[in-house]
Amino acid sequence: MKAITRTEILSTPLLSNKAKQWAYNLDNLAYLNKPMRLFGSSVKVEKGSDKRDTYILYLQPAGKVARKTLCVGAKAAGCEAPCLISSGQLGMSTGQRAATKRTILMLLRPDWFNATLLAEIDKAERKASRTGIPALFRLNGTSDIDFSHVISQRLNSDFYDYTKVLGRIRANLLPNYHLTYSGSMYSSQSKAALGKAVKRGYNIAVAFNTKGLASDNVEIPVTLADYDSSDLRPLDAPSTIGALKRKGSNKAERAAEGYASFFVTAANVAEFNNIIARG
Repeated sequence: MKAITRTEILSTPLLSNKAKQWAYNLDNLAYLNKPMRLFGSSVKVEKGSDKRDTYILYLQPAGKVARKTLCVGAKAAGCEAPCLISSGQLGMSTGQRAATKRTILMLLRPDWFNATLLAEIDKAERKASRTGIPALFRLNGTSDIDFSHVISQRLNSDFYDYTKVLGRIRANLLPNYHLTYSGSMYSSQSKAALGKAVKRGYNIAVAFNTKGLASDNVEIPVTLADYDSSDLRPLDAPSTIGALKRKGSNKAERAAEGYASFFVTAANVAEFNNIIARG
């Protein structure tokens, strides 16, 4: 890969000013030009590691690094602030740096990035052939990008994602790509999209404003699938609606959530139930 320079960082229109400031630092620039692995994993996907060996690509979401958002549905869904990029291992400095680096490499070295992705997919498939555990790939761990140009080149590999863009599900013709709609109760636009997803029979994930504590004020209906038990969404039955607990939050943050929220809350749970029932 051709080295990224400070001159290139300053002149590119692809990066936000904050990302440019980060990359201009000599230590970060040196880190940026060192080889790295693109795929990662998480505790959640390890829960299903006996069934699938899952590889996830974590980028910096929305406009944290890219000048043009990498999550086109984020504003309508109200999910920029509570994004998973700030929780768990991803929220630690090493995870943040790695996600920033991957995003800059994707933007400034797209040919290298795509070739490296394909090479890592091929390596994972070779491992799968040895272990007998099929590989599974999620290219949007913390982004919402159309990666069909990559997926279409590996039709014998299995991919999945969550998306807030209904059109991506409707337009998807790739037989090896499973999409789950990520619902939100934040805006009239996001609630209308959730209703459409229910009526069309899409697989849907919805996050609840709870960590499962007695002090939290909203309960997850028992009729919804438990999406925290594993991340193996391609194994879900068609039209499954599943619940996720809120990650990376404290009691005060959860108590502050009201009616207009990315999450299902005590204030909007009745409306959520009505949307689901109308499907």
